Amino acid sequence: MSKPTPIRTLLESLIADKGWEGRVELHKVFTFWDELVGPDIARQAQPQVIRKTVLWVRVSDSVWMQQLHLLKTMLLDRVNSRLQKHKLTDLRFQLDSTLGREQEAAGRQAAQPDHVPSPEEKKQFETLLAAIGDEEVKAAIRQCWLKVGQLHDDRQENGL
Repeated sequence: MSKPTPIRTLLESLIADKGWEGRVELHKVFTFWDELVGPDIARQAQPQVIRKTVLWVRVSDSVWMQQLHLLKTMLLDRVNSRLQKHKLTDLRFQLDSTLGREQEAAGRQAAQPDHVPSPEEKKQFETLLAAIGDEEVKAAIRQCWLKVGQLHDDRQENGL
């Protein structure tokens, strides 16, 4: 009986048969981009797609786009120094205003206090939770309850 062929061997064979070695190598940039550019730039600029040998990078705003245009040659050299046989020929930048906003939104959400139930509400809710035996499930339900309460409070404050 023959041994199973490792999937890595199968994938390497498929990539070679299809002539995809260069494409696969170029796409390695997605794995090391954040490390290469550092956390400040990574929050504001992310690789999006490679077309032929051009890497398109999403950028959070026009100020960062201008800065990255000034760094373009240096960034391209640094990316290509991490690649072996195949190289990128250009970097192109495209505005994407959603970049960088996810962390801001998460920070704002974390800063909002959870709903603080009254002692009576808490007693009633804990009575209901007593029927559940799994402490992890209880904790998850409790957290959801507090979040829903916060949403309700926010809607009332905004007149919704």
